[in-house]
Amino acid sequence: MFNNKIEMILLDMDGTLLNSQSEVSPKNKEILKQLISEGYKVAIATGRNYHEARSLVEDIVGLAYITNNGSYIVDFNGEVIFNRNISKEDTISLLKIIEKYPSFNYSLAAPKEIYMKNKFKFIKMSLTDKRVFKNKLNIFKSVSLIKRLIRLFKSRRQIDNIYELIENGSLAVQKIDVMGKIDEMESFKERIIEQFGDKIKLSSSSKDNLEINPLNISKGTGLKYLADKLGIDVRNSIAFGDGGNDLELLEIVGTAVAMANSEFNELKEKADIIAESNDDDGVAKVLAELL
Repeated sequence: MFNNKIEMILLDMDGTLLNSQSEVSPKNKEILKQLISEGYKVAIATGRNYHEARSLVEDIVGLAYITNNGSYIVDFNGEVIFNRNISKEDTISLLKIIEKYPSFNYSLAAPKEIYMKNKFKFIKMSLTDKRVFKNKLNIFKSVSLIKRLIRLFKSRRQIDNIYELIENGSLAVQKIDVMGKIDEMESFKERIIEQFGDKIKLSSSSKDNLEINPLNISKGTGLKYLADKLGIDVRNSIAFGDGGNDLELLEIVGTAVAMANSEFNELKEKADIIAESNDDDGVAKVLAELL
């Protein structure tokens, strides 16, 4: 459906608002600031945790945040209005299954921290991913990519006593992000559904990952919760996304926008508009045309 009465704008980050160097382009930044000044409600809807998401757009004042795929929501006044974790027992059981797959790596996201099983393995997996370097072979973009990986490396913590932190309550996990080989991910997903299907929510931001959240948590439920608090009809919202974890978000808004760079055909089929890629200011161009 398409609704030209827009009150709220929802933006995924990676592959959507952010370019390939994990930065908000000047054009995207300019139009968001303009729309906020005109009274539009603009919210980030991301799989990233709150601390990391906010750090990437900290110079854009007046945003709300739906983070960790809807597990942690901060309103336009900076108040936490929703906060839900995976149970300690389920987190430990899930990790024990994930660790049976030697090729997998994982991270555990809380609102402020991200703990990673193996930071060096994460960097190695990123550097050997051919998609990362697609159309990014010039010196400037290569340097930007290295800087991005360094930022990710520094922002994640690697510790040996992860189970102890979970058991004593020091780490409340809101999302488990599993990365690995695409040909192993489907069988892993089936195994997780068989054992935890009625306890968790699964989604993917790319073909080689699986994101595990508490049951009935998604960017879509996050939007409904935020919109209800504001008294806004979700049909008067426009949402932009590129990943599988954006699907429910795009299904419920009045105007759904998929990015041209998305690798999820189902997402594009649900969209009212296909925006130009995240490296071509797709968000800014659609918003400038509609609003």
